[in-house]
Amino acid sequence: MFLSLSEIIIIMIEFVIEKSFNMPEDIVWRIARDVNSIPNYWKGVRELNVKEVDKNVYEGRIRFAFPSSGKVRIIINDDERTLTFEYLDGPIRGYNKVKLSKGKISSEWKVTMTGLLKLTEGWNRDHFMEGTEHALERILNAALSLSP
Repeated sequence: MFLSLSEIIIIMIEFVIEKSFNMPEDIVWRIARDVNSIPNYWKGVRELNVKEVDKNVYEGRIRFAFPSSGKVRIIINDDERTLTFEYLDGPIRGYNKVKLSKGKISSEWKVTMTGLLKLTEGWNRDHFMEGTEHALERILNAALSLSP
C-alpha cells in the first residue's frame, strides 16, 4: 500500500494574531459574534450560508475568496467570549478561534490545506495572517464607531 503525498506531508498553518483595544468589551463582542456579518470583516469569506443547529452553533457552507467552498461549523461561547470556526470539509481543515479577553482580541489558527493547496501552505500562511490582522482591525473599527 502506498501513502499519498498528503498523508506523508502533514503541514499545519498555525499562528495567533492579537490586537489590544481600549473600549467596552461588550461592544467588541457584539460585533465579533455576529454570524451574519462575518463576510464584512473576514474578507476570505465570500459567502456564508449557515443555519443554527443548536443554541449558538451554526453549520452550513462557506465560500472562500479563492474559488472554493467547504463545510463549516461556527460555535459561539458567550461565557468565554469565543467564536470558533471549525472547517470540516473542503480545501481547509481545522479551526480559527477568535477570543476576547482583558482588552484584547485574538485569532488562533490551526488549519491544514488539502489537495494541491497543500503545496502553497507557506504562502497561504502569510496570506491568512495578513487577512486575520485586517479582519481584527475591521472588527475593532466597527466597534469603535459604536462606542460612546
